[in-house]
Amino acid sequence: MDTFDFKKYIADNPLLKENILSEEEIAQDISAELKKGLAALQSQVKNVKPSPKDEEINEIGIVGISSLIVGAPGLVKLLGNVANGVTDIIKKGTDSAVFDKSTYKKGGGKNLTQTKWGKAIIDFGEKFEELYIDSIGGWLQAAFPSKYKGQDPHDKEDKLYKDAHKIYAGLLIAGAIGAGYEAVNAHNALMAGFEGGSAGLKGKEVVDLAKKIAAV
Repeated sequence: MDTFDFKKYIADNPLLKENILSEEEIAQDISAELKKGLAALQSQVKNVKPSPKDEEINEIGIVGISSLIVGAPGLVKLLGNVANGVTDIIKKGTDSAVFDKSTYKKGGGKNLTQTKWGKAIIDFGEKFEELYIDSIGGWLQAAFPSKYKGQDPHDKEDKLYKDAHKIYAGLLIAGAIGAGYEAVNAHNALMAGFEGGSAGLKGKEVVDLAKKIAAV
């Protein structure tokens, strides 16, 4: 009978232990990555020009956010850089990446928000949410002035509020997708643990958006 215990092997192997980051290190790294991404968004939003598709999109009316951001490629690239940075942290040999990833991809996921990086994404995702929403909202207004003119990204009644929050949720989920987590399960688990304005965002649209960001 095979009695090999992989988890015990990982835990007892000093060479592998050196590659396992502490919860504090994970939190610091994810916080730093989100801060860096926020600074990039804030510094470049003033340079955003109206999209050539602005008038066309405004006339069409209802357009999925995944299609909309194609008209703002600079925004997608910046968000993709942030997601890639988060992905790199997840892949640094954390115990959550070693132990939980294979289980999660098989259909589990209840423990995702209890992993070191899952908790850090939720904690710092909520901490930086309002600042990211300001910047994402600014990008959308600059790229699509006809569609979002006069709207407030913090007013729940405005379309800009909904779209900016969908993009932010997509960003947080994209980091997990890049590390190999199944998109729908990553979305459901992370959004269930989130308490900010992006909490509870469900549906194919947000998942598709996260995939676009993760693919950058």
